[in-house]
Amino acid sequence: MMSTIPDAMPAPMTYEEYMREGEVNLRYDILDGVRCYHTNPTRRHQKMLLAIAEILRACAKISKTGKAYIAPCDILIRRFPLRTRQPDVLFMSNARIAANPPASDPAPLDPAPELVVEIISPSDSVGVLAAKLADYQRVGVQECWVVYPKDRSIEALELSGEDIQSVGVYDSDAAFSSRAFPTLQLNVVDIFAETDNG
Repeated sequence: MMSTIPDAMPAPMTYEEYMREGEVNLRYDILDGVRCYHTNPTRRHQKMLLAIAEILRACAKISKTGKAYIAPCDILIRRFPLRTRQPDVLFMSNARIAANPPASDPAPLDPAPELVVEIISPSDSVGVLAAKLADYQRVGVQECWVVYPKDRSIEALELSGEDIQSVGVYDSDAAFSSRAFPTLQLNVVDIFAETDNG
């Protein structure tokens, strides 16, 4: 007779187990040792991600202040219980890059980048975003750009103080500069210009 007792939940993943496993080329966060996969992004989401990354990369080449990276790229929140986050795009200063393991090392980023970008998906709740922002603030992320595709707007948040504060919400006619990296400038229209086509 088949048992009706459910299988035991697997033990939470440790940092050491996480580092021993092979590459997992999927989007996920690890929350208290449990890998939580992201839903499959839309093509529109990916076009916005690439547009932001290209703008940050172009600014970085001119300013030489740091480098832009795209997901999946883990940020270590804490080792025990293991917690990591994967923003859509991130920008990290040369100083923090130098303090991290070499680029060939699969270890998560520690220290964290100064700037992260989160593109809101339909499945994202207010609570999910709040939890991400709290984690980013905890590890020294100074700024987060939250992209709202439905409203065609971007909110810039400052995380470096005790509270998370909104610097401003910018629609498609606006432009703004990063607080963490003043030489990084963004014209919001450039993010949404081609997202409705293909």
